[in-house]
Amino acid sequence: MNPRNAAALLGLLLVLAPVACGKRETEKRTPAAAVGPFVKRYTLRGVVRKVDPPNREITVEHEAIPGFMEGMTMIFPVRDDPQVFEILHEGDRIEARLVVDSEDEDEYWLEQILTKGFVPTLVGTPAAAPATPLSGIVTPRPNRGVAVGDPIPDFALTDQTGHTVRLSQMRGEPVAVAFVYTRCPIATACPLTAARFAKLDSMLKEKGFGKLLTITVDPEHDTPKVLAEYAKHLGANPARWKFLTGDPKAVAEVASRFGVLYYPDAGQVVHTQAVAVVDPEGRLAAIYYGEKWEPEHLLRDIEKARKG
Repeated sequence: MNPRNAAALLGLLLVLAPVACGKRETEKRTPAAAVGPFVKRYTLRGVVRKVDPPNREITVEHEAIPGFMEGMTMIFPVRDDPQVFEILHEGDRIEARLVVDSEDEDEYWLEQILTKGFVPTLVGTPAAAPATPLSGIVTPRPNRGVAVGDPIPDFALTDQTGHTVRLSQMRGEPVAVAFVYTRCPIATACPLTAARFAKLDSMLKEKGFGKLLTITVDPEHDTPKVLAEYAKHLGANPARWKFLTGDPKAVAEVASRFGVLYYPDAGQVVHTQAVAVVDPEGRLAAIYYGEKWEPEHLLRDIEKARKG
């Protein structure tokens, strides 16, 4: 479709506190340009079913939009920051602004797209079963983080295939570790970490060494089946990239060893953002808190750890 009197690009990413995935989102966007007297705007919520970067379109299974349309699955042109296509994947729950030319309703697009967590196909549509409550979450103990250069105590958790995985199984290979949860609604927290790990996964595939571990901080919801869908959504090879869950107490103990804290708040899991590299001997080689890291940083640390 040819845009008329078009608005310019709008930002995707949110401004967050440096170390926590929290409940509050502060938008960072450029102001929208005027688009004429016949334009109407609606809030659209739904789940991404297809991402088409070449055509700048996404397919969304969306909820009913009061006063405009019933819920359905349809293709939407996108006018947003180009980075949106690097972060969006099938299965992402989103909220966006639908802009419609009320004089010509064939002219419409999405802008201000925000990711709101991942929805595995196994739980259905946007109107799926109620989410697992977070009130009983087990929280990690503070001040138990391992220092760089010290060994990480061995642990056993369950991966997306249902098999037990021990850190000690990874000996001989450097390992990158991240903490996320699939329902995280903060675009620049878990979704961005997952996107960066996907890029790192591609780099390690080319290099022919290294492993990835992604550990959930919401183990009661993020079962192996949910994590299997999430891994598929990210194109992860289970031989190299494992998504781990387990008994909430066991997960909390692992998180505490990496200095990661989390707790439930207003339906979300507020947690420390952290990624780490464990060397082939099981020692903590490097750790980054917050979002000020790139896949290239971890690749550098992995290569350094591999060489000893």
